[in-house]
Amino acid sequence: MALVEPSVMVNSIMGKLYNILTNGDDTVPKSEDNFFSWATPGIPIEPTDFEFLSQGLTGVVKKSKLDEIRGTGAATEGAATEGAAAENTEITPQMLETLRAQDTEGLYMQAENFSRLVDFVPDVASTTNNQFAQLSVMNNEGTLSERYEYILRMSQVMQSELPAQTKEKIEKFRSLLSVTKTKKDLIDDTEIQVTEPSPMVVAYNQKMAAYENAALEYNSRKIDGLTADNVKAVHFWHNNANILRHRVRQAMADWVNDGYKNDYERIAAFIDQVMQRDMSLLKQQYRDDLEKARLTGTASGSDFYYTSLVPGNFMKASGWTEFTFSSSDFNNSSNSSYDFSKSSSRVGGGYLGIFGGGGSASSTSGQTQSHVQFDSANFGMSFKITQVPIVRPWFKSSYLMSKLWRFDPSNPEAKGDMVSDGGKPPKGLIPAYPTSMICIKDLSLRFSKSSGFTDAEASWKRASASGSAAIVLGPFHLGGSHGRSSSSGQRSSQYHYDSQTQTMTVPGGQVIGYKCHVNDEKAPDPSGSITEWI
Repeated sequence: MALVEPSVMVNSIMGKLYNILTNGDDTVPKSEDNFFSWATPGIPIEPTDFEFLSQGLTGVVKKSKLDEIRGTGAATEGAATEGAAAENTEITPQMLETLRAQDTEGLYMQAENFSRLVDFVPDVASTTNNQFAQLSVMNNEGTLSERYEYILRMSQVMQSELPAQTKEKIEKFRSLLSVTKTKKDLIDDTEIQVTEPSPMVVAYNQKMAAYENAALEYNSRKIDGLTADNVKAVHFWHNNANILRHRVRQAMADWVNDGYKNDYERIAAFIDQVMQRDMSLLKQQYRDDLEKARLTGTASGSDFYYTSLVPGNFMKASGWTEFTFSSSDFNNSSNSSYDFSKSSSRVGGGYLGIFGGGGSASSTSGQTQSHVQFDSANFGMSFKITQVPIVRPWFKSSYLMSKLWRFDPSNPEAKGDMVSDGGKPPKGLIPAYPTSMICIKDLSLRFSKSSGFTDAEASWKRASASGSAAIVLGPFHLGGSHGRSSSSGQRSSQYHYDSQTQTMTVPGGQVIGYKCHVNDEKAPDPSGSITEWI
């Protein structure tokens, strides 16, 4: 029996997970985005948090609300008489309108909460990502949307003029990539226009997500089959590898045929080419897209930019991959150079411990580490995992890396600013940005023969009962309060522990991190041949 510290076990777990998310071969190309911003602790989520993605921002009257008014829902025995009387309650048009308004307000709150959750810039130069720790709090550097708006406002572009025919073609392509819808502002009842992804972009991202999940399954099974001492995993890979390869290739074919992959990328290529002829036109269009995506929060009163996930029903959809970690995985990755504390931006540490102060991820002062040591021969972990693309119709990453713009040299406020300095790691206003959300559900851990577990369990129960802390293992949220609020209130998880089998299960889903694209080239880096700027 080999007892190891939690930090050692976390590095091994994350090493295998990193390989699954980024590995490649002849069937699955290696992921171009291989930087991750891990959330510690993971953020608990529920399917109801994302109703705005499938329903939109227009409220409906839900049957559960009508049952609640009529008293025909799940009532206690003592309330049976009162409920029976309420069955005769007349549902007036005014009541229906009130219910729709309440549902609409809830959808806007969901949209605001999610947009703020992913509106951050990961710090690729630091082992502790303080910006990520304060997702809902504006810091001195600003959010992704604020930095992007600043770049558009402070930039100059090459002066030129496009022919009318090309301008018409750009307008046609813009209508294929985004749609503008009219929404009612809940604060002052004025009508506002909101830019959302077009059906073409939604289909593109849905099929891309399906392809990535097929690739995730392929990589996971391949790594299990090639490294595990589990006979079943070895048999599965040797007997089903061709089926998994076929699924990956079929997913790619679906992406091409039904996800408009080639059309979408041809449009992107055309716009990139046009950028070399009239950047002023495109810049104005990008500013319009940003403004149309702006919404105002109901409770906060502050602005946010509409952002979505594809598919919107990912919590209930198929395509989740089973992840397992056992003693054989630990043995195979114990000599790996992967270091959870250095290879990715993160919050907190690679330990099994308690997050104090109500689980707030904005401070590390309340963290305490338990005295658990894992028996590497008997420890096990399993969960289902998926990665969901983040869609921002207002964010044009191609503009950031174009050679045809610069910061206004006459403006002292922008003097010395860079999107990225091209360093390793890069520094700047937007050295990286999140592209996909990494989610897990149905987390299970086996602690058999681990040292110090009994004492740790007692302290966890006390912390969980008081609601004063969150229990974490690396980016995995095991129980207690998280400290982040949502449309349904403060979010927490409740674990179940079986003392006979020393197994902990954590129901529900959680966000454990984000896959990020790193801008590793210098930007802005304007072409020296440009003589006129506007």
